[in-house]
Amino acid sequence: MAEEEILKLRERCRKIFLILSDQVKCSIRKIGELAEIPKSSVHRHAKAIEKRNRYPESSFWEISEGQQFLSRLIFATIFVFGIMCGVGAGRISFFFKLLRLTMHVGVSPTSIRNLRTRMEEIIIEYQKVQEKHCKSRKPIKVAVGADETFFNDMILVFMDLASGYIFFEEEAQSRSYETWMEKVQKTINELGISIKYVVSDRAKALIKLALKGIGCQSIPDLFHASNEIVKLLGLSLNRKYAAAQDKLTKATATLSLLIELSKGVNEIKKQQLVVNNLNKEQQTVEFAISSYKEVLHKLSKIVHPFDLTDTSKQTSAQVQILLMELPEVIKKILNDCGIIDKKDRLGKFARQIVGIASLIDAWWLWVMESLDDYEVDDECKKWLLEFLLPAIYWQSQAAKTKNPELKKSYQAASEQALAELEQHPLTPIFITQQWLSWAEWMVSNFQRTSSAVEGRNGCLSQMHHNGRGISSKRLKALTVIHNFGITRPDGTTAAERLFERDFPDLFEWLINQMGELPLARMGRKSSSDNLLNLQSVPA
Repeated sequence: MAEEEILKLRERCRKIFLILSDQVKCSIRKIGELAEIPKSSVHRHAKAIEKRNRYPESSFWEISEGQQFLSRLIFATIFVFGIMCGVGAGRISFFFKLLRLTMHVGVSPTSIRNLRTRMEEIIIEYQKVQEKHCKSRKPIKVAVGADETFFNDMILVFMDLASGYIFFEEEAQSRSYETWMEKVQKTINELGISIKYVVSDRAKALIKLALKGIGCQSIPDLFHASNEIVKLLGLSLNRKYAAAQDKLTKATATLSLLIELSKGVNEIKKQQLVVNNLNKEQQTVEFAISSYKEVLHKLSKIVHPFDLTDTSKQTSAQVQILLMELPEVIKKILNDCGIIDKKDRLGKFARQIVGIASLIDAWWLWVMESLDDYEVDDECKKWLLEFLLPAIYWQSQAAKTKNPELKKSYQAASEQALAELEQHPLTPIFITQQWLSWAEWMVSNFQRTSSAVEGRNGCLSQMHHNGRGISSKRLKALTVIHNFGITRPDGTTAAERLFERDFPDLFEWLINQMGELPLARMGRKSSSDNLLNLQSVPA
């Protein structure tokens, strides 16, 4: 049935319901005149309303406000659970049946699938409409993360790390440099972005994409680099500690038994020596675990544009020198605990140190380029670089860090930087909303990991494995929802953060485009053959 016909039918039923609910006796002819429908249709509609009015809440669905809420309820359920969470149409249909909506709207699995398909198409259309107004005259400078993930097909993901905006998240047959470059060039042309650096794993195609294709720096992902250390030491040290503890427990029990049985002095001394050696072995492993954790914490504390102890400016050379000390500590742990590095994980980590450190100078160069757009004197520039930026940076790090030890260090640095900012005589003069916004934007663009991309891949992976896979259309719709529908605690979407402008609310826009809900239909009850009821066969 056409949408206009559904709308007219609902309006007729609403008018008849309002007339009948007034409890004023009216003839069928009078009701037809008031509802503006033929007299012959009044009785049929009245019987249908009476049939639907089974439950206390049924009357609410007949009025205009109830129908509007019903539309919002059904569209919101399909939007959140059917698309964002991957719940099947059968389950959603069952949910609506539990809400006793089957007499008021079509909620069969087929109807739900049709609504979901239309909703996905409208969501994809929403991004096309909005991105026409996104391209700015001035290129938007971004730091991006690139990675691939695998479901039924390979998915290439390219995301702005500061805002979380996904430029593309598409299926591809290969992850070659040519494939990446084609998609990235299309994004640059359509949105007018300028990429300052790319954070990724050490895939050759991604390194080439940054250096040759885009013409920017390729920064090793700190998460992947630290993960090499974790895979090398984490499990091995835990196993060695558990084995040493088990041996020590057994040896101590044996020693206690020998003493209790009053065995010979030589036997007791020999067993005591075994216990002492195992104690030393356990202490060695404990010290190694402590050193291993300290290496990971140092790695996180070093890679910052400001020194953690005095909040002064750091350079790539300074960071590189500090990072070069970590492989030596790891080598000592390997030698002390007898761990063999079969896959050269330490070498992989060491070879990424120069690239990781290069992020510091790349970011500082971006900061200086950004300040060139403003007319600032040397005094104001010095205040911005040495006082405002470190205060905003360490405040941001302390807010988003969850590890207790790191959080404590970052909070101390934040308090120190904030105190220096407040005590500076020029702070009351220069502190403005413009400079605060600039500092927050620059701080958000210091990206040393592609964790946002990894988190996105994990979210899609869970949905893929929990359901029946993710179709191309569903993936496109999920990308639009990520960019324009999901908000951070500050209430902004990824698109608003990247393009610095407001967009129409995705869900409200979707409701206005979806049209009318399908009409309820009562299917015939399936009859099962009764094998005991044998009918006679005529001769």
